[in-house]
Amino acid sequence: GIGANTGAFSALRALVWNPLPYPAPERLVALYETGVDGKPRGVAEANLLDWRRHTPLIESMAAYQPRSFGLTLRENDPVTVIQTGMVTAGFFPVLGVSPALGRTFTEVEEASEAHLLVLTGRLWRRVFASDRAVIGRKVFLNEDPFTIIGVMPAGFDYPIGGVLPDAFFPLSRRDYCCARLGSQEAVARLAPGAGIQAARAQLEAAAAAVARDYPATNAGRSAGLRPLAETIAGPRREPLFLLTAAALALLLIACANVAGLILARGLARTREMAIRASLGAGRAGWTAPFLVEAAALAVAGGLGGLAAARLVLRMVPAFVPGTALAQPLGLDGAAFGFALALSAGVALVLGSAPAWLLPGDLASLLRAGGGIGASGPAAGSTRFRNALVVAQVALSVVLLLGAAVLLRSLLRLSTVSPGFQTAHALRFGIGLPEKRYDTERKLIDFHHELIESLAALPGVRSAGAASRLPLRGGGVGPGGSFQIAGTNIPVPERPVARVNTASPGYFEAMGIPLVEGRTFSWRDDQPGRRRVAIVNRSFARMYLQGRERLGTRLDLRWMSELNPAGSIWEIVGVVGDTRQADLDREPIPEIFLSWSQIGADGGVYVIRASGGEAGLARAIAGCVERIDPHLERISPTPLELVVDRNLAGRRATLRLVAGFGALALLLAALGVYGMVAFRAAERQREMAIRMALGATAAEVRALVLGHGLRLAAVGAALGLAAFLPASRVIQAQVYGVSMTDPFSMAAAAVLAVGAAAAAAIAPSFRAARRAPMELLREG
Repeated sequence: GIGANTGAFSALRALVWNPLPYPAPERLVALYETGVDGKPRGVAEANLLDWRRHTPLIESMAAYQPRSFGLTLRENDPVTVIQTGMVTAGFFPVLGVSPALGRTFTEVEEASEAHLLVLTGRLWRRVFASDRAVIGRKVFLNEDPFTIIGVMPAGFDYPIGGVLPDAFFPLSRRDYCCARLGSQEAVARLAPGAGIQAARAQLEAAAAAVARDYPATNAGRSAGLRPLAETIAGPRREPLFLLTAAALALLLIACANVAGLILARGLARTREMAIRASLGAGRAGWTAPFLVEAAALAVAGGLGGLAAARLVLRMVPAFVPGTALAQPLGLDGAAFGFALALSAGVALVLGSAPAWLLPGDLASLLRAGGGIGASGPAAGSTRFRNALVVAQVALSVVLLLGAAVLLRSLLRLSTVSPGFQTAHALRFGIGLPEKRYDTERKLIDFHHELIESLAALPGVRSAGAASRLPLRGGGVGPGGSFQIAGTNIPVPERPVARVNTASPGYFEAMGIPLVEGRTFSWRDDQPGRRRVAIVNRSFARMYLQGRERLGTRLDLRWMSELNPAGSIWEIVGVVGDTRQADLDREPIPEIFLSWSQIGADGGVYVIRASGGEAGLARAIAGCVERIDPHLERISPTPLELVVDRNLAGRRATLRLVAGFGALALLLAALGVYGMVAFRAAERQREMAIRMALGATAAEVRALVLGHGLRLAAVGAALGLAAFLPASRVIQAQVYGVSMTDPFSMAAAAVLAVGAAAAAAIAPSFRAARRAPMELLREG
């Protein structure tokens, strides 16, 4: 109990309650745009630059975007993949953090596309061994030279896209500024004394002004802001509150269990206290030994709790989304003090209970020591201990029912088809350096050659690639507005679909079924061929009802070197839906464009084998190296891991709640055992009289066993009733199962009552084995 609560509260304080580690964090806000539908979306850097001129209540703004790169210290060195943050020059001033070494880049350098790099302290230590002469040194990102100009202080981190960047460099205005398409995240710092509501109103007015100036792209769009702490900690709240609630329930069960056992132990030693009283000891003298024992229990529990807390903290990143940690979570002293103080308080208060539950005069104490009756103080203690046992069972049922609902949800979710086949398939990511692959034609030629080489490997049935695979978690990726060619819908009012790019062979390699038409072909690259697109079933159902789906042309506003503005894309196929974000989120409309017509600077490759994959990973890596030996080394992994990782958080949550439920059930069973055994000992004279008057051993067993079952039944009923209001804590973790699922409720109740029955069997048999005359002589 101490360990679970220490771990849970430590994680909650570190990830949710503690202020952000930047100066004046209460003035930091996250910015976002809203579309015609009012839903939040990414920020366009061009819009952000315009907002700055009309929002004096916002001191500074910055945009950022994640990207991975291959880092080499010298040309032709081995490649190390790092995560980077592409940020505007205002990023570091907004956060209020200055570099430990060197400087950050200026807005002039950002606008000029300067190749400058700012390292985190973590990367500086890991790769450059904390060398202070690193400032001014040239390194290579995707083979382009960058100059290191600064190192951020130790401990500085900022999550971008769910990961912690290793370095930062200027966000390209050429690539991201001028289209006014929202794709970046943005952060801002309010002016001193500015309120959030006033700043929000000013930002909305600035967005309205931009919409008037650029109606073709911004009409109907607005902007908003929210506290940055809420944005970062928001996804963590529900799972951490679930962890904390489960830990607190376990601690309460443990406290109730220890309380009942200490109380029973104290009341069983009234004869000893009578002897102490006869020798002149007062109440303090009776109580001291029990307090010492209780304190020893509390100290031992605290020491064990420290070890248990570390185990809990190690589990936190597995089931809390968006928890990018530069270093493991540490124990929180205040959380440990709270759990230890509560446990010690219960132990010490209950350790002194015999002193205030028993009479103070010697004669009465001697009578109590000769056998506790069924009335007076002992009767009150019996009711109290009954209540403790009922509370333990009730809390155990709440935890067990939570685990049962989560298990049913996970089983239901595991039957959901992701829309693709995972068996006998491998995946790996690859990125191409812009320096050597500086034209769209070079990119297309590389992917064409590599995919055909992979498909020709022995045992390979098909090979393909896409910019993004399904089940990416979090968001579903960038969306694009479109219209059916010839409908002439104003840009802000156009419908939106997810836009992905894929190579020929991708759908076959992924096992995504073709519903109608054809898939992509490398022959689509021939001169004079139309630009082609493939849509999923959801797109066809939502936007192509009543139309001939094949041959419908789309205006996507997609622009690239080989695809000028105004290009029209013809639908040549319809494929099955895939779950783009998570298994519990329905597919959304999706458009695929072909790598035979669009140059992709990187993506995820998928290779489907005809059987065993032994040795295939080495062959794939060798194939990539033969085509371009200077690329980052690849590590093919089973496609099954994509689904496994999507379910990993739910599995971790289930394991944690189920583990707490199992511990709670064990403690509740011990509580029932202790209560039934002690109550049977109290009633041994009654048992002897019953047996002397003809009661059978079976009747005595039923009497003792019935006491435990009644307590368990009452506790189970209370637990079922308490679960309904408590179930809101796990609501977001449940898919396809009702909180009042009768199977889960029955399973939890039966398990709790069954454990109580098992715990009560031994005391019932023991009570029925004693000879009546022996019991009467002892009484």
